[in-house]
Amino acid sequence: MEHSFTVALDTTNNGLEIVGGKGRSLSRLANAGFDVPGGFQITASAYRCFVAHHNLQAKILELAKPEIVEGAVSFENASKNIGRLFADKELPAELLTDIGSAYYMLPGNPAVAVRSSANAEDLPELSFAGQQETYLNVKGGVQVSEAVKKCWASLWTAQAINYRHEMDIGQNTVAMAVVVQIMIPSEVSGILFTANPASGDRSEMIVNCSFGLGEAIVSGRVTPDTYIVDRDTLTAKETTIGAKAQMIVSSGEQGTRIENVPAEQKEISSLSEESLTELAALAIRVETEFDGVPQDIEWAISDGKLWLLQSRPITNLPPEPLRNVNWPEIPGAQLLKRQVAENMPDPLCPLFEDMYLRAIYDTQSWPEGWKWNGRLTKNWMKNFVVTTVNGYAYQPLYNERNSDWQNHMSKVRKEQVKLPWYANFMQAIRMPSFMIDEMKGGPLHVFYLLMRTFRTFRKFPAIRKWEKQQLPEYLAVIERWQKIDPTQATGEELLAGMKALNFAEARYWQALRSIIGTAKMTDGGLQTFLEQNAPDEGFISGTFLSGFTSKTLDAESAMRSIAERIRSNRSLYELVIITPVSRLLDELERHPEGKQIHAAIKKYLHDYGRQVFNLDFVEPSLEEEPLPFVMSLKAMVRNTGYDLATRQKTVARQRRSKFRQALKFFKGKQRIEFLRLYWTARINYPTREAALFYMGLAWSTFRPWALELGKRLVATGTLGQPDDVFYLTSDDLQSAIEAQSHDQALPELGARAIEQRELRALRFRMDQPSAIPPLKQKDAKTPFSSLRSNEGETNTLRGFAVSPGTVTGVASVIMTPNDFDKMTPDTILVCPLTTPAWTQLFPHATGLVTDIGSILAHGSIVAREYGIPAVLGIGNATQRIKSGQRITIDGDKGLVTIQEV
Repeated sequence: MEHSFTVALDTTNNGLEIVGGKGRSLSRLANAGFDVPGGFQITASAYRCFVAHHNLQAKILELAKPEIVEGAVSFENASKNIGRLFADKELPAELLTDIGSAYYMLPGNPAVAVRSSANAEDLPELSFAGQQETYLNVKGGVQVSEAVKKCWASLWTAQAINYRHEMDIGQNTVAMAVVVQIMIPSEVSGILFTANPASGDRSEMIVNCSFGLGEAIVSGRVTPDTYIVDRDTLTAKETTIGAKAQMIVSSGEQGTRIENVPAEQKEISSLSEESLTELAALAIRVETEFDGVPQDIEWAISDGKLWLLQSRPITNLPPEPLRNVNWPEIPGAQLLKRQVAENMPDPLCPLFEDMYLRAIYDTQSWPEGWKWNGRLTKNWMKNFVVTTVNGYAYQPLYNERNSDWQNHMSKVRKEQVKLPWYANFMQAIRMPSFMIDEMKGGPLHVFYLLMRTFRTFRKFPAIRKWEKQQLPEYLAVIERWQKIDPTQATGEELLAGMKALNFAEARYWQALRSIIGTAKMTDGGLQTFLEQNAPDEGFISGTFLSGFTSKTLDAESAMRSIAERIRSNRSLYELVIITPVSRLLDELERHPEGKQIHAAIKKYLHDYGRQVFNLDFVEPSLEEEPLPFVMSLKAMVRNTGYDLATRQKTVARQRRSKFRQALKFFKGKQRIEFLRLYWTARINYPTREAALFYMGLAWSTFRPWALELGKRLVATGTLGQPDDVFYLTSDDLQSAIEAQSHDQALPELGARAIEQRELRALRFRMDQPSAIPPLKQKDAKTPFSSLRSNEGETNTLRGFAVSPGTVTGVASVIMTPNDFDKMTPDTILVCPLTTPAWTQLFPHATGLVTDIGSILAHGSIVAREYGIPAVLGIGNATQRIKSGQRITIDGDKGLVTIQEV
């Protein structure tokens, strides 16, 4: 029998706006013949009737507004006040009648589960899992009606209001249906995912289960048993027995209680092999019912019978991983993530691999017998800059060439030893003023007076060439193409512009190689000297190369200026704290007092936001997609962190103290050699970061040209979307342009682009090795290495000591720019590696740990500028360390210790 506000559980009138997400799913399962506990549904119209009867809607919307508590958005008071509105009002008579009548039609007036079913939940893109409430073991018509009212109120829990606020779901659009089902007194219950939600592997199903009611697992109260089930055999290929310390059971006539699981049951599997196979088979049938969409299924077993309690799509399921992937070695070469490859952390798009990697090596006219095929086929190894394996970039180091290099460096060192001592002394006294001032008042005050007289400022030729020739030429090419409107160019001209900008960027990398080589000689030379001559004194090169001014600090200063302007204006401060980052820039532009801030942000993004997270031009810069910057700005408005000027003074003071300590330690010729190496590094080393600041700048002009070409190829039917151009080669684009000139389309190129896009997405899920073949520990000890080997389960991880100091704190594991909002202020940043655009996170970091990098990596330089301890090149830090764990960084010894959780 149907009522005006209730419908049967298996109703066919099961639209989302009528019975909500959970109710719609259960109706479909019941109608398909699955074993679903019987019951009925209270439609969303009942909720609307209750709200209208008491004139609550306007009051609810007025209360459901955020407030700022300790610098963060809070809906706690809103939720409490709305909850009182529901608690203080009685259900209208017609609602009480309908709900009571539906309940008493159930056989035997049973205990029931009363479950929320909102009209915006259990969707593929928005699960709302755990946002609303469920009430178990409810018995009696009046008690069911009260539980229904509590479910309605749970539409306005703090977490549910905040979830809708962040997801931009209008608070005035939501309503709540309620599912009432006969209570299943389950002995065992749990959750099953028909695909692995972590890896995306569709060949695996994941089961979590424990004794008692499933609420213990859903709420995270217990550590359940976990089974990884092979989809083909329906048997467990991996089983983990959880602690299962407690279980939730029905408590008499009403509600539930928590009981301890008997000791003899904690150690055994809560699910038999037969039941696991039956459950897995059922799950496949459920998934088939939902058109093959992977499902998140709640289930229970009572008296040997398996019941379905819920099924919904798995939210944000990763793409299915590639199978049978191997990482082939190249004979005679060691492939590493170094230099340019460190700036390509993700799988490369085909156009970048085709255009840029070729342009890095392009000499306009290749020697006879050389051919491009993703790499040069003749004698390529001795000179090649970067190659790819499964789409990932690596730098090949040719063993024979390395041997030659070692012999060369050995010869240079021997020749240096032959120099008379006064030659080194004469080099030592050629110091700039800032270096000489470091000696004032120290143990070498006499030398300070002498050096003030005989001082000469010198930079290496590579740096002078970069300053006077290479950087100006690079910027001139970018400026020349910026002045041309791509919308007015022909297809041929668009491709020509793309090639010119690509070639300019590649040539700039050639200049960067010289700068990086200089940093390698200066920083690495100083580090080697310290390791050989003061191994037990805790000296590292970073000790003496910390806290200098840079473009990075200029960018932070500019961002701090914007943040302070926001903080000084109460209205803007509230706007920034309350508004989700996805809408913040638009809201600032619309705000009467926000236009100047919006303009300042645009200027910042133009000045500092054209740096790249990834050298691959498939990824937009901050200027084009500024969401990571907005996340960081909002965090800085909430928490300013260290005062920049004070911090830099502290770092400079610590550096001078270490300098004086070193002068006391080193004697005679060693002291002179230390001064020479220190002076050389101090003058030349900072240029590396200055040069890297401009890396990728050409892409901010390149991308509009490429996307304009993409728009035209979409219009002709060759491509499906403009950025498909990045998933083709330059030859493909040339063919498409020629076809377009004859009013023809090449849809096969569009199909190829889709295929390559999907392949790149799958490659993101691969575990990319940091070295091919894996490095042995003895091969990873030089200052120029980029990772260590950390095998086993030890809580002490060894990496490269790159920035001095020791700090203990909570880790924030940030894998990509999309995770920037997960960076908690005053925590230790743990990430795969950093590129220049990552530096906006450093104001919030108390330390740095990376998988890849060494004393020459970008992260080491920036950590020194900020004066925070850093250990790089651990290899598997992001796998071993979890967000929220406490860790200790020893930036002098290169150790990271994972503390107890």
